[in-house]
Amino acid sequence: MGIGGNLAKMFGGGFAMGWGPCLAITAPLLLPYIGATQAKWLAGLRIGAMFSLGRLLAVAFLAALATFIFGTLNRFFPPHISGYLYLAIAAFILTIGVLIILNKGLRVPLGKSHWAGALNWDTKSMLVVGFLIGISPCAPLVSVLTYIACVAENKALLGALYGAVFGLGTAVAPVVLCTLMGAIPEKIFRGEKSRRGFQLACGAVLILFGLDLIYYVWHLLR
Repeated sequence: MGIGGNLAKMFGGGFAMGWGPCLAITAPLLLPYIGATQAKWLAGLRIGAMFSLGRLLAVAFLAALATFIFGTLNRFFPPHISGYLYLAIAAFILTIGVLIILNKGLRVPLGKSHWAGALNWDTKSMLVVGFLIGISPCAPLVSVLTYIACVAENKALLGALYGAVFGLGTAVAPVVLCTLMGAIPEKIFRGEKSRRGFQLACGAVLILFGLDLIYYVWHLLR
């Protein structure tokens, strides 16, 4: 698949995961912050955008770093051997996806107290908060980063671009969430059914990425 197809895939995957595990993490942070500061919709939009920008920068950096490391390791292996490295990564991604669907691979802090310190920060600080959360990736994001490293053709800048587009996809949910905070009950994002829906969406995306990587390796080794 060409760069355009991969970009579309990254945005679509980011969009799906943004409404999945990423939302399960960001909702308990952003909703109390906006509620405590009594922010209006425009202020909420700014908060969501700043947070998402910080996370986007972190994911782009990590994707570039993962691509560079993978490219460096890949140089030590001939093509017929490096294919097995791709398969090992695909197996890892599939395993994380299945574990998440089985309710065993995703645990996120949902309590307000975990983010209490954020309530005293200004809007610009949300850029830092987003970056810190993005730079400490959860298992689903680690899986996406390894996928990006495999399809970025050993080009760190291309990996950064894929990471940035994936981060852009994940940004849709928090921006919408923050903008419509007054009309969206917080309990929607904390209920057991919602959490389970988040897990299924995330697991499905990772399984699709894993299967796509296996298809990519099949063409690589033909």
